[in-house]
Amino acid sequence: MDDILKNYLENTAVTKPAIESRLTHPITKLRYPTRLAYVLLKKYVNDFFKTGSEPRFISLAGLRGVGKTTLLWQTANHIYQNQHRDIYFFNVNTLKNLGIDLHIALEEFQKHIIKKRFNELSEPITLLFDEVHDDDNWSKTLKILYDEARTAFILSTGSSALLLNQTADLARRMRIEKIYPFKFIEFITAKTYMENCETKVFPIPGLSSELKEVIFYSETPQDVFKKIKSFENKVNKYYNNIASVKNLQSKELWKEYISYHNIPSFIFFKEKSIITDSILDLFKRVIWEDIPKFKPTFTDNTKIERLLLRLAGSDEINPEKLAGIIGVKQNEINELIDILAKAELLNILLPYGGLDSKIVKNKKAFFMSPSLRRALLTTMYGQSLPDQFRSKLIEDIIVMYLRRILTDGIISFTTGNNEVNPDFVIETREKPILLEIGTSKTTTKQIKQSKVNYRYGLLISNGITSPNLKEDCISIPLSWFLLL
Repeated sequence: MDDILKNYLENTAVTKPAIESRLTHPITKLRYPTRLAYVLLKKYVNDFFKTGSEPRFISLAGLRGVGKTTLLWQTANHIYQNQHRDIYFFNVNTLKNLGIDLHIALEEFQKHIIKKRFNELSEPITLLFDEVHDDDNWSKTLKILYDEARTAFILSTGSSALLLNQTADLARRMRIEKIYPFKFIEFITAKTYMENCETKVFPIPGLSSELKEVIFYSETPQDVFKKIKSFENKVNKYYNNIASVKNLQSKELWKEYISYHNIPSFIFFKEKSIITDSILDLFKRVIWEDIPKFKPTFTDNTKIERLLLRLAGSDEINPEKLAGIIGVKQNEINELIDILAKAELLNILLPYGGLDSKIVKNKKAFFMSPSLRRALLTTMYGQSLPDQFRSKLIEDIIVMYLRRILTDGIISFTTGNNEVNPDFVIETREKPILLEIGTSKTTTKQIKQSKVNYRYGLLISNGITSPNLKEDCISIPLSWFLLL
Protein backbone atom coordinates (compact mmCIF):
# COMPACT_ATOMS: atom_id res chain seq x y z
CA MET A 1 0.00 0.00 0.00
CA ASP A 2 1.47 3.36 -1.00
CA ASP A 3 1.82 6.23 1.45
CA ILE A 4 -0.97 8.31 -0.13
CA LEU A 5 -3.59 5.58 0.32
CA LYS A 6 -2.21 4.69 3.76
CA ASN A 7 -2.56 8.30 4.91
CA TYR A 8 -6.07 8.52 3.43
CA LEU A 9 -7.30 5.36 5.15
CA GLU A 10 -5.81 6.35 8.50
CA ASN A 11 -8.00 9.44 8.39
CA THR A 12 -11.28 7.65 7.60
CA ALA A 13 -12.11 7.02 11.27
CA VAL A 14 -14.80 9.47 12.40
CA THR A 15 -14.00 11.37 15.60
CA LYS A 16 -16.07 13.69 17.75
CA PRO A 17 -14.07 16.79 16.65
CA ALA A 18 -14.58 15.79 12.99
CA ILE A 19 -18.34 15.53 13.52
CA GLU A 20 -18.49 18.84 15.37
CA SER A 21 -16.59 20.63 12.61
CA ARG A 22 -19.07 19.32 10.03
CA LEU A 23 -22.17 20.24 12.03
CA THR A 24 -21.33 23.80 13.08
CA HIS A 25 -20.77 26.97 11.10
CA PRO A 26 -17.01 27.74 11.10
CA ILE A 27 -17.47 31.43 11.95
CA THR A 28 -20.65 31.75 14.02
CA LYS A 29 -20.19 28.32 15.65
CA LEU A 30 -23.95 27.84 15.37
CA ARG A 31 -25.09 24.25 14.93
CA TYR A 32 -26.88 23.45 11.68
CA PRO A 33 -30.53 22.49 12.31
CA THR A 34 -31.72 19.06 11.26
CA ARG A 35 -34.21 18.57 8.43
CA LEU A 36 -37.38 16.48 8.26
CA ALA A 37 -35.49 13.72 6.42
CA TYR A 38 -33.27 13.31 9.49
CA VAL A 39 -36.19 11.85 11.46
CA LEU A 40 -36.50 9.03 8.92
CA LEU A 41 -32.74 8.42 8.83
CA LYS A 42 -32.68 8.13 12.62
CA LYS A 43 -35.46 5.54 12.42
CA TYR A 44 -33.52 3.47 9.89
CA VAL A 45 -30.45 3.61 12.14
CA ASN A 46 -32.29 2.70 15.33
CA ASP A 47 -34.28 -0.10 13.70
CA PHE A 48 -31.16 -1.72 12.25
CA PHE A 49 -28.95 -1.53 15.33
CA LYS A 50 -31.75 -2.61 17.69
CA THR A 51 -33.53 -5.32 15.67
CA GLY A 52 -31.50 -5.83 12.49
CA SER A 53 -34.29 -4.38 10.35
CA GLU A 54 -33.70 -3.35 6.75
CA PRO A 55 -32.94 -1.07 5.03
CA ARG A 56 -29.35 -0.78 6.20
CA PHE A 57 -27.96 0.67 2.97
CA ILE A 58 -29.33 4.17 2.36
CA SER A 59 -28.38 6.57 -0.42
CA LEU A 60 -29.27 10.26 -0.27
CA ALA A 61 -29.91 11.75 -3.71
CA GLY A 62 -30.83 15.23 -4.89
CA LEU A 63 -29.86 18.56 -6.39
CA ARG A 64 -26.48 20.07 -5.50
CA GLY A 65 -26.77 22.19 -2.37
CA VAL A 66 -29.83 20.53 -0.81
CA GLY A 67 -27.84 19.34 2.20
CA LYS A 68 -27.13 15.65 1.51
CA THR A 69 -23.66 15.71 3.08
CA THR A 70 -24.89 17.60 6.16
CA LEU A 71 -27.62 14.98 6.65
CA LEU A 72 -25.00 12.26 6.34
CA TRP A 73 -22.92 13.83 9.12
CA GLN A 74 -25.95 14.49 11.32
CA THR A 75 -26.83 10.81 11.02
CA ALA A 76 -23.24 9.90 11.84
CA ASN A 77 -23.49 12.06 14.96
CA HIS A 78 -26.66 10.24 16.05
CA ILE A 79 -24.90 6.89 15.63
CA TYR A 80 -21.79 8.14 17.47
CA GLN A 81 -23.86 9.42 20.40
CA ASN A 82 -26.37 6.56 20.66
CA GLN A 83 -25.14 3.37 18.96
CA HIS A 84 -21.42 2.84 18.48
CA ARG A 85 -18.24 4.67 17.46
CA ASP A 86 -16.80 2.42 14.75
CA ILE A 87 -17.70 4.90 12.01
CA TYR A 88 -15.63 5.52 8.87
CA PHE A 89 -16.01 8.23 6.24
CA PHE A 90 -14.90 7.95 2.60
CA ASN A 91 -14.94 10.99 0.32
CA VAL A 92 -15.11 9.19 -3.02
CA ASN A 93 -14.37 12.35 -4.98
CA THR A 94 -11.05 12.66 -3.12
CA LEU A 95 -10.25 9.03 -3.90
CA LYS A 96 -10.92 9.67 -7.57
CA ASN A 97 -8.66 12.72 -7.59
CA LEU A 98 -5.94 10.59 -6.00
CA GLY A 99 -6.42 8.01 -8.75
CA ILE A 100 -7.53 5.32 -6.27
CA ASP A 101 -10.32 2.85 -7.04
CA LEU A 102 -12.95 2.51 -4.29
CA HIS A 103 -12.72 -1.29 -4.41
CA ILE A 104 -8.96 -1.17 -3.83
CA ALA A 105 -9.42 1.35 -1.01
CA LEU A 106 -11.90 -0.97 0.76
CA GLU A 107 -9.61 -3.98 0.29
CA GLU A 108 -6.72 -2.11 1.93
CA PHE A 109 -9.09 -0.74 4.58
CA GLN A 110 -9.88 -4.31 5.66
CA LYS A 111 -6.22 -5.32 5.76
CA HIS A 112 -4.74 -2.33 7.57
CA ILE A 113 -7.49 -0.45 9.44
CA ILE A 114 -10.03 -2.93 10.81
CA LYS A 115 -7.64 -5.87 10.22
CA LYS A 116 -10.49 -8.23 9.40
CA ARG A 117 -12.50 -9.14 6.36
CA PHE A 118 -15.96 -7.56 6.34
CA ASN A 119 -17.54 -11.02 6.54
CA GLU A 120 -15.61 -11.71 9.75
CA LEU A 121 -17.07 -8.74 11.62
CA SER A 122 -19.38 -9.52 14.53
CA GLU A 123 -19.66 -5.99 15.94
CA PRO A 124 -21.63 -3.09 14.39
CA ILE A 125 -19.84 -0.76 11.99
CA THR A 126 -20.98 2.28 9.99
CA LEU A 127 -19.52 3.19 6.59
CA LEU A 128 -20.17 6.61 5.05
CA PHE A 129 -19.55 7.39 1.36
CA ASP A 130 -19.86 10.95 0.06
CA GLU A 131 -20.33 11.51 -3.70
CA VAL A 132 -20.23 7.76 -4.23
CA HIS A 133 -21.07 8.07 -7.94
CA ASP A 134 -17.60 9.54 -8.59
CA ASP A 135 -16.21 6.00 -8.65
CA ASP A 136 -16.86 4.29 -12.00
CA ASN A 137 -17.52 0.90 -10.39
CA TRP A 138 -19.30 2.06 -7.24
CA SER A 139 -22.36 -0.09 -7.87
CA LYS A 140 -20.47 -3.37 -8.08
CA THR A 141 -18.18 -2.43 -5.18
CA LEU A 142 -21.00 -1.51 -2.79
CA LYS A 143 -23.03 -4.58 -3.77
CA ILE A 144 -20.10 -6.74 -2.64
CA LEU A 145 -19.68 -4.61 0.49
CA TYR A 146 -23.37 -4.97 1.39
CA ASP A 147 -23.34 -8.73 0.95
CA GLU A 148 -20.13 -9.26 2.97
CA ALA A 149 -20.48 -6.65 5.73
CA ARG A 150 -23.68 -7.90 7.34
CA THR A 151 -23.17 -5.89 10.55
CA ALA A 152 -22.63 -2.64 8.61
CA PHE A 153 -24.95 0.32 8.26
CA ILE A 154 -24.05 1.99 4.96
CA LEU A 155 -24.97 5.58 4.13
CA SER A 156 -23.99 7.31 0.90
CA THR A 157 -24.72 10.47 -1.07
CA GLY A 158 -24.82 10.82 -4.82
CA SER A 159 -26.51 11.88 -8.03
CA SER A 160 -30.08 10.61 -8.44
CA ALA A 161 -29.51 9.78 -12.10
CA LEU A 162 -26.49 7.61 -11.38
CA LEU A 163 -27.95 6.02 -8.26
CA LEU A 164 -31.17 5.13 -10.09
CA ASN A 165 -29.19 3.53 -12.92
CA GLN A 166 -27.73 0.93 -10.61
CA THR A 167 -27.98 -2.80 -11.26
CA ALA A 168 -31.11 -4.73 -10.37
CA ASP A 169 -29.20 -6.54 -7.60
CA LEU A 170 -28.19 -3.27 -5.95
CA ALA A 171 -31.69 -1.85 -6.31
CA ARG A 172 -32.93 -4.64 -4.06
CA ARG A 173 -30.29 -3.83 -1.45
CA MET A 174 -30.17 -0.02 -1.53
CA ARG A 175 -32.87 2.39 -0.40
CA ILE A 176 -32.75 5.77 -2.18
CA GLU A 177 -34.06 8.73 -0.20
CA LYS A 178 -34.69 11.76 -2.39
CA ILE A 179 -33.64 15.00 -0.69
CA TYR A 180 -35.52 18.05 -1.96
CA PRO A 181 -35.07 21.78 -1.41
CA PHE A 182 -36.38 23.17 1.87
CA LYS A 183 -40.04 23.08 2.74
CA PHE A 184 -41.15 26.46 4.10
CA ILE A 185 -41.28 25.06 7.63
CA GLU A 186 -37.69 23.80 7.28
CA PHE A 187 -36.59 27.21 6.00
CA ILE A 188 -38.16 28.95 8.99
CA THR A 189 -36.46 26.60 11.47
CA ALA A 190 -33.10 27.03 9.71
CA LYS A 191 -33.46 30.81 9.61
CA THR A 192 -34.16 31.08 13.34
CA TYR A 193 -31.04 28.97 13.95
CA MET A 194 -28.76 30.72 11.48
CA GLU A 195 -29.73 34.21 12.65
CA ASN A 196 -29.28 33.06 16.25
CA CYS A 197 -32.80 34.09 17.21
CA GLU A 198 -33.63 33.72 20.88
CA THR A 199 -36.78 31.84 19.91
CA LYS A 200 -36.54 28.87 17.53
CA VAL A 201 -39.63 28.14 15.43
CA PHE A 202 -40.37 24.47 14.83
CA PRO A 203 -43.16 22.85 12.77
CA ILE A 204 -46.43 22.03 14.53
CA PRO A 205 -46.23 18.22 15.04
CA GLY A 206 -48.49 16.30 12.66
CA LEU A 207 -49.90 19.36 10.89
CA SER A 208 -48.25 18.68 7.52
CA SER A 209 -49.52 15.10 7.29
CA GLU A 210 -53.01 16.15 8.44
CA LEU A 211 -53.19 18.88 5.80
CA LYS A 212 -52.01 16.46 3.10
CA GLU A 213 -54.66 13.89 4.00
CA VAL A 214 -57.47 16.45 4.03
CA ILE A 215 -56.50 18.42 0.93
CA PHE A 216 -55.78 15.51 -1.41
CA TYR A 217 -57.76 12.54 -0.13
CA SER A 218 -61.13 13.87 1.07
CA GLU A 219 -64.28 12.61 -0.60
CA THR A 220 -66.22 15.87 -0.97
CA PRO A 221 -65.42 19.61 -0.99
CA GLN A 222 -67.54 19.96 2.15
CA ASP A 223 -65.30 17.42 3.91
CA VAL A 224 -62.20 19.38 2.88
CA PHE A 225 -63.56 22.68 4.09
CA LYS A 226 -64.87 21.37 7.41
CA LYS A 227 -61.62 19.57 8.26
CA ILE A 228 -59.26 22.26 7.04
CA LYS A 229 -61.07 24.92 9.07
CA SER A 230 -60.49 22.75 12.13
CA PHE A 231 -56.75 23.36 11.68
CA GLU A 232 -57.12 27.15 11.87
CA ASN A 233 -55.89 27.40 15.47
CA LYS A 234 -52.78 25.31 14.67
CA VAL A 235 -51.98 27.36 11.57
CA ASN A 236 -52.47 30.65 13.42
CA LYS A 237 -50.31 29.37 16.29
CA TYR A 238 -47.48 28.59 13.85
CA TYR A 239 -47.56 31.99 12.17
CA ASN A 240 -47.92 33.74 15.54
CA ASN A 241 -44.76 31.91 16.63
CA ILE A 242 -42.97 33.40 13.63
CA ALA A 243 -44.36 36.86 14.29
CA SER A 244 -43.11 36.71 17.89
CA VAL A 245 -39.49 36.44 16.74
CA LYS A 246 -38.10 39.98 16.80
CA ASN A 247 -35.71 39.87 13.85
CA LEU A 248 -38.02 38.07 11.42
CA GLN A 249 -40.19 40.09 9.03
CA SER A 250 -42.99 37.56 8.63
CA LYS A 251 -44.77 39.34 5.76
CA GLU A 252 -41.72 39.04 3.53
CA LEU A 253 -40.56 35.58 4.60
CA TRP A 254 -42.50 33.61 2.00
CA LYS A 255 -41.07 35.83 -0.76
CA GLU A 256 -37.55 35.33 0.56
CA TYR A 257 -38.18 31.60 0.77
CA ILE A 258 -39.56 31.21 -2.77
CA SER A 259 -37.05 33.49 -4.49
CA TYR A 260 -33.78 32.82 -2.68
CA HIS A 261 -33.63 30.60 0.40
CA ASN A 262 -35.26 27.29 -0.48
CA ILE A 263 -31.90 25.66 -1.30
CA PRO A 264 -30.23 24.94 2.07
CA SER A 265 -26.66 25.80 1.06
CA PHE A 266 -27.70 29.40 0.30
CA ILE A 267 -29.28 30.04 3.71
CA PHE A 268 -25.98 31.63 4.78
CA PHE A 269 -26.03 34.16 1.92
CA LYS A 270 -27.77 37.50 2.51
CA GLU A 271 -26.81 39.41 -0.65
CA LYS A 272 -29.31 38.56 -3.40
CA SER A 273 -26.80 39.14 -6.18
CA ILE A 274 -24.37 36.67 -4.60
CA ILE A 275 -27.13 34.05 -4.32
CA THR A 276 -27.93 34.57 -8.00
CA ASP A 277 -24.27 34.23 -8.99
CA SER A 278 -23.91 31.11 -6.86
CA ILE A 279 -26.96 29.50 -8.47
CA LEU A 280 -25.67 30.29 -11.95
CA ASP A 281 -22.42 28.62 -10.90
CA LEU A 282 -24.45 25.63 -9.66
CA PHE A 283 -25.98 25.36 -13.16
CA LYS A 284 -22.54 25.30 -14.74
CA ARG A 285 -21.29 22.63 -12.36
CA VAL A 286 -24.31 20.41 -13.02
CA ILE A 287 -24.05 20.92 -16.79
CA TRP A 288 -20.28 20.56 -17.12
CA GLU A 289 -19.52 18.08 -14.30
CA ASP A 290 -22.62 16.03 -13.44
CA ILE A 291 -24.33 15.52 -16.79
CA PRO A 292 -21.23 14.05 -18.52
CA LYS A 293 -21.10 11.36 -15.81
CA PHE A 294 -24.44 9.83 -16.80
CA LYS A 295 -24.56 11.01 -20.43
CA PRO A 296 -20.93 10.90 -21.66
CA THR A 297 -22.00 10.82 -25.32
CA PHE A 298 -23.55 14.30 -25.06
CA THR A 299 -20.92 17.01 -25.46
CA ASP A 300 -22.73 20.15 -26.66
CA ASN A 301 -23.39 21.68 -23.24
CA THR A 302 -24.01 25.17 -24.62
CA LYS A 303 -27.28 23.87 -26.10
CA ILE A 304 -28.40 22.79 -22.64
CA GLU A 305 -27.69 26.29 -21.32
CA ARG A 306 -29.75 27.84 -24.15
CA LEU A 307 -32.60 25.41 -23.55
CA LEU A 308 -32.70 26.24 -19.83
CA LEU A 309 -32.96 29.95 -20.60
CA ARG A 310 -35.93 29.29 -22.91
CA LEU A 311 -37.66 27.10 -20.34
CA ALA A 312 -37.22 29.76 -17.66
CA GLY A 313 -39.48 32.03 -19.70
CA SER A 314 -42.06 29.45 -20.76
CA ASP A 315 -42.71 26.10 -19.14
CA GLU A 316 -44.52 24.31 -21.99
CA ILE A 317 -42.23 22.10 -24.02
CA ASN A 318 -42.93 22.42 -27.74
CA PRO A 319 -40.23 20.23 -29.36
CA GLU A 320 -40.78 21.63 -32.85
CA LYS A 321 -40.51 25.26 -31.76
CA LEU A 322 -37.62 24.67 -29.36
CA ALA A 323 -35.69 22.63 -31.92
CA GLY A 324 -35.67 25.64 -34.27
CA ILE A 325 -34.59 28.04 -31.52
CA ILE A 326 -31.88 25.83 -29.99
CA GLY A 327 -30.64 24.44 -33.29
CA VAL A 328 -31.16 20.71 -32.71
CA LYS A 329 -33.49 18.00 -34.01
CA GLN A 330 -36.91 17.55 -32.38
CA ASN A 331 -36.02 14.17 -30.89
CA GLU A 332 -32.94 15.76 -29.28
CA ILE A 333 -35.16 18.23 -27.39
CA ASN A 334 -36.88 15.37 -25.59
CA GLU A 335 -33.48 13.82 -24.85
CA LEU A 336 -32.18 17.11 -23.43
CA ILE A 337 -35.30 17.51 -21.27
CA ASP A 338 -34.79 13.99 -19.92
CA ILE A 339 -31.15 14.82 -19.11
CA LEU A 340 -32.14 17.96 -17.21
CA ALA A 341 -34.75 16.06 -15.22
CA LYS A 342 -32.20 13.37 -14.29
CA ALA A 343 -29.78 16.12 -13.27
CA GLU A 344 -32.38 17.35 -10.72
CA LEU A 345 -32.80 20.72 -12.43
CA LEU A 346 -36.33 20.14 -13.73
CA ASN A 347 -39.60 18.54 -12.68
CA ILE A 348 -41.42 17.28 -15.80
CA LEU A 349 -45.19 16.83 -15.86
CA LEU A 350 -47.21 14.99 -18.50
CA PRO A 351 -50.63 16.12 -19.80
CA TYR A 352 -53.78 14.71 -18.22
CA GLY A 353 -55.51 11.97 -20.18
CA GLY A 354 -54.91 8.50 -21.54
CA LEU A 355 -51.59 6.99 -22.58
CA ASP A 356 -51.85 8.38 -26.12
CA SER A 357 -52.18 11.97 -24.91
CA LYS A 358 -49.19 11.53 -22.60
CA ILE A 359 -47.07 10.35 -25.54
CA VAL A 360 -48.28 12.74 -28.25
CA LYS A 361 -48.92 16.02 -26.46
CA ASN A 362 -46.33 18.46 -25.17
CA LYS A 363 -44.96 18.19 -21.64
CA LYS A 364 -44.40 20.95 -19.10
CA ALA A 365 -41.16 21.72 -17.33
CA PHE A 366 -40.97 23.23 -13.85
CA PHE A 367 -37.72 23.99 -12.06
CA MET A 368 -36.73 21.85 -9.08
CA SER A 369 -36.37 25.10 -7.16
CA PRO A 370 -37.93 28.47 -8.08
CA SER A 371 -34.56 30.02 -7.22
CA LEU A 372 -33.13 28.23 -10.27
CA ARG A 373 -35.68 29.86 -12.59
CA ARG A 374 -35.23 33.24 -10.93
CA ALA A 375 -31.45 33.16 -11.37
CA LEU A 376 -31.81 32.38 -15.08
CA LEU A 377 -34.41 35.12 -15.57
CA THR A 378 -32.22 37.72 -13.86
CA THR A 379 -29.65 37.27 -16.65
CA MET A 380 -32.30 38.67 -19.02
CA TYR A 381 -34.39 40.97 -16.80
CA GLY A 382 -32.21 41.92 -13.82
CA GLN A 383 -33.19 41.48 -10.17
CA SER A 384 -36.68 43.00 -10.56
CA LEU A 385 -38.67 40.45 -12.54
CA PRO A 386 -41.75 41.30 -14.64
CA ASP A 387 -45.05 40.35 -12.97
CA GLN A 388 -45.79 37.46 -15.36
CA PHE A 389 -42.85 35.51 -13.97
CA ARG A 390 -43.82 35.79 -10.31
CA SER A 391 -46.58 33.23 -10.78
CA LYS A 392 -44.05 30.90 -12.44
CA LEU A 393 -41.95 30.92 -9.26
CA ILE A 394 -44.98 29.98 -7.19
CA GLU A 395 -45.85 27.20 -9.66
CA ASP A 396 -42.32 25.80 -9.27
CA ILE A 397 -42.61 25.65 -5.50
CA ILE A 398 -46.10 24.10 -5.67
CA VAL A 399 -44.88 21.40 -8.08
CA MET A 400 -41.85 20.73 -5.86
CA TYR A 401 -44.24 20.22 -2.92
CA LEU A 402 -46.52 17.96 -4.98
CA ARG A 403 -43.60 15.83 -6.17
CA ARG A 404 -42.28 15.28 -2.65
CA ILE A 405 -45.62 14.45 -1.00
CA LEU A 406 -47.50 12.62 -3.80
CA THR A 407 -46.74 9.75 -6.18
CA ASP A 408 -45.42 11.04 -9.52
CA GLY A 409 -47.99 9.28 -11.68
CA ILE A 410 -51.00 11.06 -10.18
CA ILE A 411 -49.83 14.64 -10.96
CA SER A 412 -50.47 16.06 -14.43
CA PHE A 413 -51.61 19.25 -16.16
CA THR A 414 -54.60 20.02 -18.38
CA THR A 415 -54.35 21.02 -22.01
CA GLY A 416 -56.72 22.17 -24.70
CA ASN A 417 -56.62 24.63 -27.56
CA ASN A 418 -58.60 27.80 -26.82
CA GLU A 419 -59.94 26.26 -23.62
CA VAL A 420 -59.83 27.63 -20.09
CA ASN A 421 -58.07 25.09 -17.87
CA PRO A 422 -56.79 24.90 -14.29
CA ASP A 423 -53.09 24.36 -13.75
CA PHE A 424 -52.92 20.78 -12.44
CA VAL A 425 -54.86 17.55 -12.09
CA ILE A 426 -54.33 15.37 -9.00
CA GLU A 427 -55.68 11.86 -9.59
CA THR A 428 -56.74 10.59 -6.17
CA ARG A 429 -59.83 8.50 -5.32
CA GLU A 430 -62.39 7.82 -8.08
CA LYS A 431 -62.41 11.30 -9.63
CA PRO A 432 -59.49 13.74 -9.74
CA ILE A 433 -58.93 17.09 -8.03
CA LEU A 434 -58.32 20.22 -10.11
CA LEU A 435 -55.71 22.61 -8.74
CA GLU A 436 -55.39 26.26 -9.75
CA ILE A 437 -52.56 28.56 -8.63
CA GLY A 438 -52.42 32.35 -8.52
CA THR A 439 -50.45 35.17 -6.94
CA SER A 440 -53.46 37.30 -6.05
CA LYS A 441 -56.28 35.33 -7.71
CA THR A 442 -59.59 34.90 -5.87
CA THR A 443 -61.87 33.43 -8.57
CA THR A 444 -62.21 29.77 -9.56
CA LYS A 445 -63.60 30.19 -13.08
CA GLN A 446 -60.80 28.17 -14.68
CA ILE A 447 -61.81 25.20 -12.55
CA LYS A 448 -65.51 25.73 -13.21
CA GLN A 449 -65.06 25.88 -16.98
CA SER A 450 -62.86 22.81 -17.23
CA LYS A 451 -64.21 19.80 -19.15
CA VAL A 452 -62.55 17.40 -16.71
CA ASN A 453 -65.01 15.50 -14.52
CA TYR A 454 -63.53 16.45 -11.16
CA ARG A 455 -64.23 15.65 -7.50
CA TYR A 456 -63.53 19.14 -6.22
CA GLY A 457 -61.41 22.12 -7.09
CA LEU A 458 -58.60 23.79 -5.13
CA LEU A 459 -57.42 27.36 -5.57
CA ILE A 460 -54.05 28.11 -3.96
CA SER A 461 -53.46 31.87 -3.86
CA ASN A 462 -51.67 34.53 -1.90
CA GLY A 463 -54.72 36.74 -2.44
CA ILE A 464 -56.71 34.66 0.07
CA THR A 465 -56.40 35.16 3.82
CA SER A 466 -58.41 32.16 5.06
CA PRO A 467 -59.94 29.01 3.54
CA ASN A 468 -63.38 29.38 1.99
CA LEU A 469 -65.83 27.16 0.13
CA LYS A 470 -67.86 28.20 -2.90
CA GLU A 471 -69.94 25.43 -4.47
CA ASP A 472 -67.43 22.63 -5.22
CA CYS A 473 -64.22 24.68 -4.95
CA ILE A 474 -62.10 25.33 -1.87
CA SER A 475 -59.81 28.36 -1.79
CA ILE A 476 -56.72 27.93 0.37
CA PRO A 477 -54.15 30.62 1.24
CA LEU A 478 -50.66 30.02 -0.11
CA SER A 479 -49.43 30.45 3.48
CA TRP A 480 -51.49 27.38 4.47
CA PHE A 481 -50.32 25.28 1.53
CA LEU A 482 -46.69 26.03 2.42
CA LEU A 483 -47.21 24.19 5.73
CA LEU A 484 -47.65 20.85 3.94
